[in-house]
Amino acid sequence: MGRLFLRLAIVLIATGTLGSALASAAAPQAGHPTTVPALAAVMVPVQAVDRRPERFLVPPPTPSVTPAPTPTIRVVAPAATRAAVVVPRPIPPPVIDAQEVALVNLDSGRFLWQSNARAAWAPASLTKIFTAMVAADLMGMNTMVTVPATIAQLPPDSTVMGLTAGERVNVRDLLYGVFLRSGNDAAEALASAVTARSTFIADMNAKAARLGLRATHFANPTGLDAAGHYSSAYDLAVAATYLESHYPALVGIAATPAITIPTTATHKTFTLVNIDKLMHTYPGVYGLKTGWTEAALGCLITTSSRGGHRVLAVVLGAPNGTAYAEMPKVLDYGFELLGVLPRPS
Repeated sequence: MGRLFLRLAIVLIATGTLGSALASAAAPQAGHPTTVPALAAVMVPVQAVDRRPERFLVPPPTPSVTPAPTPTIRVVAPAATRAAVVVPRPIPPPVIDAQEVALVNLDSGRFLWQSNARAAWAPASLTKIFTAMVAADLMGMNTMVTVPATIAQLPPDSTVMGLTAGERVNVRDLLYGVFLRSGNDAAEALASAVTARSTFIADMNAKAARLGLRATHFANPTGLDAAGHYSSAYDLAVAATYLESHYPALVGIAATPAITIPTTATHKTFTLVNIDKLMHTYPGVYGLKTGWTEAALGCLITTSSRGGHRVLAVVLGAPNGTAYAEMPKVLDYGFELLGVLPRPS
């Protein structure tokens, strides 16, 4: 109990002291500075200062009227008109009454058309393009050749230049006889001029082999019908194309419409007119060789130029008298394939 009374006394004393202090603070005396007790300073609330910058009230923006979007008129351009693509129709080949046909673009060396062109067939005097090439290889153009007596053994219906045994004629003039008149006598003279006839024929076959010709074999230099003597339109076209590019002298001779070889001390005058009718009837023809036998029928190798293009055609086995009518169809077809205008009338 004594301890309880002691605690109450201490509380009363503290309360009294606090009351006096508060009374002094509430009624300060004039002229004396007022001292605020440290405890009171701590307990007095101080109004907080708002240190944020003053806010300006910005009036809301006046709503503006947004114009309605102008409708976009889309102009659809008409689809571009596509040029009509002209698909060229194949040009049908002509109907040719012959056993074999071959057609070559001489500018490129490529075949334009073939019809049964690789079968073995009697070539008749088309053989002589080989006779001419081998003669030029062996002798050149100026070698003098003595006409052999064996020309008398030629068939009576042979085409001839008109040579007489024992005459001496140079190779060039004999080649005019070979190409313009398809002279069997001139071919035989060339074949025995500087070598044995059999050797010359072997050289002809060797020439064909070097050109890769598999359906060609010769038994004589003239083209007369004989066992083992054959060629094909394809092979002859290859050989004639080779002649065109490698034997310009022969091309020039074959292109001659007519020539007169004057008399010399070793031979008489020869007046030679080219027997190739197309040289005189088909514009642009400048060669190359004609042929006919009973077995071979009508045969032609023809070269022609038109509109800056050249073609070569071979026709074998045309019925008698029709080769000159069939060949123009082949030539026209070749130029049409190359897009060349029709032949002049």
